[in-house]
Amino acid sequence: MWANFSYAFQAIAPILLLIALGMLVRRVGPWEGGFYRKLNALSFHLFLPVQLFLNVYAVADLADFNWAVMGYLIGSVFFCCGVGMLAARLFVRDPAQKGPIVQVAFRSNHAVLGLPLASALGGTAAMAFASLSAGLITTVFNFLAVVTLTWYSDQSHTISGWALVKRVFRNPLIAGAMSGLVLVILRQLLARVTGETIFFLRDSLPPVYQVLTQLSSVASPVMLFALGANLDLRAAKALLPMLRLGVLLRLVICPALVIGAAVALREPLGLTSLEAPSMVAVCASPAAVSSGVMVQEIGGDAQLANQLVVWTSVLSMATIFLLVSALRAMGLL
Repeated sequence: MWANFSYAFQAIAPILLLIALGMLVRRVGPWEGGFYRKLNALSFHLFLPVQLFLNVYAVADLADFNWAVMGYLIGSVFFCCGVGMLAARLFVRDPAQKGPIVQVAFRSNHAVLGLPLASALGGTAAMAFASLSAGLITTVFNFLAVVTLTWYSDQSHTISGWALVKRVFRNPLIAGAMSGLVLVILRQLLARVTGETIFFLRDSLPPVYQVLTQLSSVASPVMLFALGANLDLRAAKALLPMLRLGVLLRLVICPALVIGAAVALREPLGLTSLEAPSMVAVCASPAAVSSGVMVQEIGGDAQLANQLVVWTSVLSMATIFLLVSALRAMGLL
């Protein structure tokens, strides 16, 4: 039992420390608030798209999935988005807060915590599925986030379907993920012709691949630092009803519905200890680090989005502990 809590703490603690560092530097440093907002924008337009590109590009073979579980996970993201939209319609009055509430319902911190969490819970045997799923799930997360935030940022909802599609695919995150997916598909088509799988960038252009890797590694720390610098904890009191709703959606309601149904369907899905760690990472980890960045760039209450990242990260130590304990008792971890 202590090992579960210890892991949850060690997985979340670096996130909280980087956020705290950003808050400290904002207080004692010489830079104005505009600097940190530009740092957020740089992450959104450069670092994060490169990270998403490499996450997808790293997928070795699209055939190496338990596609039943993968389909279930992708479907669960859309289901949680629907739950978030229902909650926003019923409980959120401020239009600027609807997008962040919907986003926190379906979009977890899979890009940052997914692989370490899967490794800690399932070891190297679980890493194959986790690595393959990370790229596709993160792409779905970001596609839905761009669509929903764009929709809610246009408060009159007069935007046409074609205009929405154009805005979505002009988004740097979608461009990064789709570029990676195109290369994966081309790699697999070439492998069928030549009989050999070639990672073109890594094998033929190592300097380019190294630069991309370095840019990717910067994304999460910079976003967490900027999140802390832009965070105003005094705003938490005024945002308490929305924070309570967002935390319940991300850490309690959606995980209970999705993972509970998966356990009930474990035999038809073929759910085993190889896929269960990824399910925990997708469904039960805290709000995505880039949530606030996207809200700032697309439109909405960025302070609420940032607060949700912080509070879901803090409280997920307890919920991940309880969930892991339950799944271990059922033999799925």
